Amino acid sequence: MSKSFDTAAHMQSVFGPTLVFKGEMSVQEDMVIKGRVEGSVRHTADLRIAPEGLVKGDIVAKFVTVEGRIEGDLHASGSVVIRETATVIGNVYAPRVSVIDGAHFKGIIDMDAGEELARDVNSSKAKTSSSPAPSLPSKAAVGAN
Repeated sequence: MSKSFDTAAHMQSVFGPTLVFKGEMSVQEDMVIKGRVEGSVRHTADLRIAPEGLVKGDIVAKFVTVEGRIEGDLHASGSVVIRETATVIGNVYAPRVSVIDGAHFKGIIDMDAGEELARDVNSSKAKTSSSPAPSLPSKAAVGAN
């Protein structure tokens, strides 16, 4: 018998390897991206980019694990882990960051930017799914000049 889930916090979605999504993706449950996303991802739980996954756009999430390819900035209120199979071309803003030996990374890491984002992500969890997710800080706001 399959286990039933009554809240999004206990579910995990898989975005399959043959899927292509263009636009802004907003997710409130754990998710694995194996396909291609062209646009931003706004997430309130655990997000994993599988080795075959590709995201061309910025990501806002609580926890991010990258095993695939990201071309955009990562904003996490919890942590970012960049595994040895990953390629990240963009900046990382999170209070905890791990880059595993063998990973390809081109950008900056800012571990002081996570506190404000943590408040935004945690407050968005309390809202209904129809509420917009937290907005990305502008490049000027995060000191990318």
